[in-house]
Amino acid sequence: MSKKPRTQLAAPAIGDTTRRRPFGARRALVAVSAAVLTTTLLAACGSASSDSGSGGEAGVLNIANAADIPAYDPVVLGPTGATQTLSLVYESLFTLDEQGEIQPALATEYTFNETGTQLTLTLREGLTFQDGTPLDAEAVAYHLERGRTQENSALKPAYHQIKSVQAVDATHVQIDLKQADFGFPLVLANRSALIASKAAAEKDLKALNANEPVGAGPFKVVKVVPGASITLEKWDGYWDADNIHVDKVKVSLGTDPATVLSGLQTGVYNFVPGLAPQNLETAKSSGLKVVADTSANWVASFVNINRQLAPFDNPQVVEAFNAAIDRDALVKTLTFGLGDATANPVPPTNPAFNPAIDEEVGFDPEKAKQLLEESGAKDLSFKIHVFPTMTAPAEQLQQQLEAVGFDVEIVAEDTTSFYPGYYGKTQQAALYGYVGRDNKLLSLDEHFSEAGILNLSASEDPAYTAAREQVLKTPLDDPAYKTRLRAASKAGVETGSTVFLYTTPTVSATSADVSDFPKTDGIFRWNGITVG
Repeated sequence: MSKKPRTQLAAPAIGDTTRRRPFGARRALVAVSAAVLTTTLLAACGSASSDSGSGGEAGVLNIANAADIPAYDPVVLGPTGATQTLSLVYESLFTLDEQGEIQPALATEYTFNETGTQLTLTLREGLTFQDGTPLDAEAVAYHLERGRTQENSALKPAYHQIKSVQAVDATHVQIDLKQADFGFPLVLANRSALIASKAAAEKDLKALNANEPVGAGPFKVVKVVPGASITLEKWDGYWDADNIHVDKVKVSLGTDPATVLSGLQTGVYNFVPGLAPQNLETAKSSGLKVVADTSANWVASFVNINRQLAPFDNPQVVEAFNAAIDRDALVKTLTFGLGDATANPVPPTNPAFNPAIDEEVGFDPEKAKQLLEESGAKDLSFKIHVFPTMTAPAEQLQQQLEAVGFDVEIVAEDTTSFYPGYYGKTQQAALYGYVGRDNKLLSLDEHFSEAGILNLSASEDPAYTAAREQVLKTPLDDPAYKTRLRAASKAGVETGSTVFLYTTPTVSATSADVSDFPKTDGIFRWNGITVG
């Protein structure tokens, strides 16, 4: 096997500000506005906790989580906020630094063959899980196979490039890919490669998923109160245990967003990963530390349209749809001033962001009217499907579209009603949102590839296919990688069925005695954090 190209990863020093090429993305999550995301959508995922714990304890992190944890097996788990919580228990193969560069975690190195179709990982020696069983190549291969084949796996889209995986020896894992994909190591960073104990999964997979997580992360679970709280303590067997300065973590689940700010102010909590944006200024004036930065956490809001169904099977109608949208007005009304109006699938901090997209797409209602007239479309009526909590943004969008000649009906549905039509690709249009993927091309594929879960048309344009093939065969450290990634982004937006509206940062807040978290896109890293 050829040893080129080869990437040796060195752990960055805490506080290292060396510039590296930016990479960063996260997983899908229903969202339309920052306010909806933090105050309504996530709150609906659980009930108020009765075990919040007391704040102000040195070495204790008290986290207020608006959502419940629907699953504890990282192979099964979906929502981003939940996997961020599970990163307390589980560690990933690689991680990302603040510039988005791949850094070592459980694995220290990856090596590709010349064609980019075979990837070999090197693991740290002597690793174990929290149950004392070995975290070796066999355990990693087992986990990746579960992610690729398990019926209820949420990782299948991320692992779809894997053809086979095997343990070469105790510290080397060989992954054979279906085609060249030099960006695949990004799939193995952060949320897509949180490794669970092989022994625990084999013993009782249901228990692992229900409330008995066993990983190799910095903290070990000591108590789970389903739907209410998780209590964890520092695990000395963690590979970077010397850099973990928090002794205990208490996570309150299903916390009422209306009480979170007062909880921070009074010391009940000292970390809130999802603060309602309308509370941002009050939090700052209270002496709390607030982060609202897309380089750390972000949400992209968009409208999916189905190009297989009228009226969107007419290209001029699609172009008119885009020109009818006043993104600046949506941002002003819906994001409390935090959003960025953009037709890009990602924020400017992401390497897939292409400024040329926004230069081509702009609000022009007169152009929209002319395009509709020239299109010859006789019926411009359609239904846009939304969650009930998102009717306000849908109504504003409805007003903009009807001002140029569309006839829009808003259909508010719960998850049981919404998802069959969305994933079944039978809806004409849907208002939705996501927070990306660790692999930047996969972020685009979810929208623009034929199998993309967010592609309502279930079709792929040849222009996007050609552009993504260029990205796949380009190593991450090649200067052409970013250029080709941006070209794929542009091709997707121009030919795909997703109309992007704006991006917003997800707001987090801590008390003053909690040290700054690294701005790592998509996950919280606990290494180096101090309390008190």
